[in-house]
Formats: sequence, structure tokens, C-alpha cells
Amino acid sequence: MVPDAAASAPVDVIVRGDRIAAPDRTGASVSIVTRPMIDALPGGDTQPLPNILATQPGFVPDTFGLQHSRAADGGVQYVIDGVPLLTIPLGQFGNFVPVRMVQELRVTTGGFPAEYGYALGAVIDVTTRHAVEGPDGQAQLLYGSYQRLVPSFSYSQEVGKASFIIGGSFETTERGLDPPAASPILHDSLLQGSAFGRADYLLGDHDRIELLAGYLQSLYQIPIDPTLLPLSDAPPGAVRGYDAYGNPPPPFVPYNANQTEAERDLFVAVAYTHRAGSSGVLHVAPYVRESYGMFACDPAGTLGPTADPASTCADVGRNALHEGVAADYSWKAGEHQAWKVGTLVDVAEGQDTYTSYFRDDASLSGGANPSMTLSGQDSTNILLAGVYAQDNIAIGKWTVFPGVRLDTQQASYAGTTEPSLSLVGPSARLGTSYAIKDDLVVHAFGGYLWQPPIVLDGPVAARILDPSLAAQPIPNDLKAETDLSAEVGIAYRILRRIKLSLTAWGRLTDNQIDRQIVGNTNLYVSYNYARGRAAGAEAASVGTINGFVDGFANFMTQMGQGQGVSSEKYLFTPAELAFTGWGTLDHVQLWTLNAGFDLHDANKTTHLSGLFNFGSGTRTGFYDTEHVPSHSTLDLTLRHRFSVPLHPEVAIDVFNVFDEVYPTRIGNGYIGSAYGALRHGDVRLMVPFSI
Repeated sequence: MVPDAAASAPVDVIVRGDRIAAPDRTGASVSIVTRPMIDALPGGDTQPLPNILATQPGFVPDTFGLQHSRAADGGVQYVIDGVPLLTIPLGQFGNFVPVRMVQELRVTTGGFPAEYGYALGAVIDVTTRHAVEGPDGQAQLLYGSYQRLVPSFSYSQEVGKASFIIGGSFETTERGLDPPAASPILHDSLLQGSAFGRADYLLGDHDRIELLAGYLQSLYQIPIDPTLLPLSDAPPGAVRGYDAYGNPPPPFVPYNANQTEAERDLFVAVAYTHRAGSSGVLHVAPYVRESYGMFACDPAGTLGPTADPASTCADVGRNALHEGVAADYSWKAGEHQAWKVGTLVDVAEGQDTYTSYFRDDASLSGGANPSMTLSGQDSTNILLAGVYAQDNIAIGKWTVFPGVRLDTQQASYAGTTEPSLSLVGPSARLGTSYAIKDDLVVHAFGGYLWQPPIVLDGPVAARILDPSLAAQPIPNDLKAETDLSAEVGIAYRILRRIKLSLTAWGRLTDNQIDRQIVGNTNLYVSYNYARGRAAGAEAASVGTINGFVDGFANFMTQMGQGQGVSSEKYLFTPAELAFTGWGTLDHVQLWTLNAGFDLHDANKTTHLSGLFNFGSGTRTGFYDTEHVPSHSTLDLTLRHRFSVPLHPEVAIDVFNVFDEVYPTRIGNGYIGSAYGALRHGDVRLMVPFSI
């Protein structure tokens, strides 16, 4: 199942007879998630990718599919078949990478090589599935709780020098997002469709070209809190008070409001690979990506007769077009060195539109006051570019991984008086590993890392948050984050069946980047703390017993803090800016535990799988001095492949078996609070086919 943080690329276990891959020698914290490991998890490949990542050491899950790795705020970079996606857009809910098309995930949470320069919370390197020999496909149908219905398919085939794979899915459910109350669920449906394709063609003995394309379109209803009562139903003069943690009450949204988020994401890349003899490989991949999101607040319903006096809401649209190219060249210098140099150039044109509405308190029916409605648009142009060089040097039992990088980010706002942004920064890192023996490896890493603020919607966010700023220039004073990062770890394989690892890590940060949601929308913006610090430790194990039981467990503790807001200060109140002490970051969870098992027969036709998760709770309260209540959940799956024509497989998934009521957020984040799902289940039918 899911391996530990010290695992690397799997070895050929058939040749060597190994049950568990030997510890890797990359000098980094890397885990590998293969297709069989995904299938063994409850829910299999019908779960979104963030749910798979949440089982890995170092990750803390947040609301709406957002993941935090080692106390970093978001900052997860995806790479699909060597083509970077930078970050999944913050403020959008859909996850662009379909798990059903994943062959393998290489998850790096620390000790980042120089080739990775942005969003260094974690790097998710995705290898997609590809055709193997003849035509092959699978159709799958899922039906479950909350009226969830998910039909999906995939098909692949090789034809001479060409091969291709295509897949798609459709999903509808009455529980699309984690709601602000565990039960009942109010206004929370999801309608989503996705498609993905990959085609490969061998141009010759040394050349290959690959086409990647993906599309995702979603329509979310924004959940409404049914536990909040309108003031019109309360005693005269009643107000809503602060909660037990000191958080102010969330804004009241009338029950008949129809707030929605419409999203689409399109990605197309062409990758060319040339092998120069036996020592060199050139890889060039131009790409285009469009990300669109439209939050519609429904002013007629949200500001209606039962809405609070002086209520506001906002429509926010975001459209970003990325055009870029990633290129690298790797070669061997003798038997003991492997060099790699590369570059990334990404040009993004963004359009942000907004309309802010203010309730007409003089009207008995409420609604928006036309005389106070504000509308506007910002056009953002961003250039992100970097070059790097890294080496892999083998010296006996030592392996050394030096690397250097230089990056720049340039941003301008067309048609406005906001100043442009220009950032340039070098970085350097050194990883090393020492194989005491094949089954016992220690590693260490140290680096000076530079990270730009990927989210640059400051001007539009300021106007939405405070309409009085609409005619004023907003200082664009975001800064790049620099980290002094270090880690040390050890991994030990016992009898080729059980592998244990222990890793300790820490970092000191200048201009630490954090994000904040603006107003009553799902729009994230970046700002800087003057300083930051974080540290933690992770212990992990993975094993297989007698060919019938596979299992894993990982445990981590972490802490992350920031001190002194140093940019985008308009986002904060004077009281918040006056606090100069160290504050715990709201996405930090002190203790996290994952454990899973897969019990199966010798032929792997019948499986009983389980996944247990414990979380001590993310932060809440004034300056995040408190934490959300802890939670413990257990998920189970029973699946069986039948020995009849087509060999269909049926799976029954039960999530949150003990019906635990648990929040992932309280009093902060989008829509105030968010609760995990109560006990629910799915039934899946999977039918392989050939044409």
C-alpha cells in the first residue's frame, strides 16, 4: 500500500525477489504511490487526488481538497509526465489530476532537487497510464450516499509506433463540499465532468513525441449553514456572539440563497524527447493551460429579506491563461556522475472581475442597493522563469546531489495605477545519502530556497474587501520567500518485508508567504510574514507479510509559526497588525497518524482494506492559539473480482465507520467552518473490456 517518506523509485522486485523496495539514495524525502497501492485504499481511484496524498507522511488535509505539507500553506506543485502545472489554482475546488489516469505518483516533501523551484510545500510528480500491447479498457459505475453517481471509463491501445489512452468521468452528488455543519446538508450539490488523453508516437530509435490533454468542468453549490438563525427569527435586539474559541460569528446566508462556483480547467502539452546515444536525453515540452472560476453570490437571495442589515456579497471571476515551455537535458559524465540542466518559462495573462453588492436596508424585501454596487476588472500579466543545474555523484557508498537555481518573477497590472512587481532570487541546495548497507541508508539535506508568491490578486482583492479603496492605488509590496531548510533521516529494511524510516526536518524563513481568504468569497491572496519557523519529525513503516497482508503506518508531529505581517497590510485590522509575537499558522496540525492494511488472497481476487486516520486538529481562535477538536476515522472496503466472462469486480466502501462528527475548520477559512462527512458508503462495479 502507501509507502513511507524515504521510499524512492521502485526496483524490479521480481528479479531480486524483494518484497519491499530497498531504501532509496536520493538525499530527499520521497514516497512512491503505485497503481496497486491506490486500488488498495478505500475508495480506490474514485477518490480525489488530495485524499490519496493525505495518507502520505508530512501532509495535513484541509477543506475543499487543499493539502499542506510540512507546515507550508498550500504550495503543492504538480508535474504531469515531466510538464509542470505550477500550482492548482487556490480558490478553486476541482482537482485537475484524475486519479483513474495515474500510473504512479512520486511525492517529494523535502530535500527538493534544483529542478523544482516553485511552491515548495510538496512536489507531486505524476506518471500517467499508457497503453500496453493490445486494446484494453475499463468501465466503472459508482453509486453511494448523498446520491453520488460516478460513471467513468478508460481505453488504451497500441497501433504500430503509436499508442494512446483516453478516459473520462461524470459525477453528481448532493454533498460536493465539506459543509459548515455536519448535518443537515443544505445547498451542497456538485455537477462535474472530466476527460483526459495521452498519445505517444515513436519518431525513430531516438525520438518520441507525446501529446497530453486534460479538461475539467464543475459547478458547485456553496453550502449554507442551517444552524444559523436569521435575526428576524430571534428576540428583538439579538446579535450573534463569538464562539467558544473567540471567533466572530460567520456571516448569515439566507436558506434560499443560491451561491455557486463554476470552474473549468484545460491543459494541453506536447512533449518531445530525444536520446543522444546512451548518455544524453533532451526533453522539451511547450504547454498551454487555461483556468477559469466564477463565484456568483446571488445578491437577490443572499441579501434578501431575512439577511442581516448591512450585509454584503460579491461576484468574483478569475481567468488565467498560461503559456510556457519546460526543457531539460540530462547526461552521464562517466560512470559516477549524472548531470541535468533545465529551464522553465511561463507567461500568464489573468483577468479578475468583481462586483460588490450592498444590502438595501431601506427595502422590506432587501436585495442589492443599485446606488452602492461596485464593479471592476484587473488584468495581470506575470512572467515566471528559472534556470537550474544539478548533479548526481556516486562515490562508493556516498551519493551527493548538489544543485543551483536562479529564478525571476515579473508582474504588471494593465490599465491600473498599481505598481509592477519584480523579484529575482538565487537558490542552492545539497543532498547526500550514505548506504551503510543495501538495507540501511541515512540521508541529509541542506538548502537555501527561493519561492515567489504565485498568487498575485492583490489589487482586486483589496477593492472587494474594502470598497473605500476602489479609487486608490494599492501598494504591491509582496516579497519572495527565502528558506534555510534542512533535514536528516534514516531508513532500514528488515528481511526485505518491512521498511522503517525516521526523518527530522526544520526551516527558518524570511518573508514567509501565507494566504488569506478575502471577504465572503473563495478568493485567496498572498501576503508575507517578516519571519517564519517550522520543524517536525516523521516516522513511517511499510510492510508485507506472507503474501496475504500489506500494510503501512506513518506518524508525524509538526509546528509552524509566523511573526509580523510585512506586506499587503490592508488585509488586516489594526489590532492584528499590532500583534508582533510569534503566531501559530492556522493550517498546522500538531499530531497526525495514518495506518492502513490490505488483506487479500494469494491470487488477489478478494480484498479487505482499511484506512485509519487521527488528527489532533488545525488551529482556530484569536491568533490561532487554540486547535480544532481531534478526530479519529476508519474507512473500510471489501472488493472481489469474479471468475466469469470479463472478470467484473465489485467493491463496497464504508467511510467514517464509527460516524464521528469532526470539523476540519472552525471559525476561519471559507464559509467559516467545515465538517467532514458522517458515515457514508459507495458501491462500485468495475468491468474490464477489450475491443
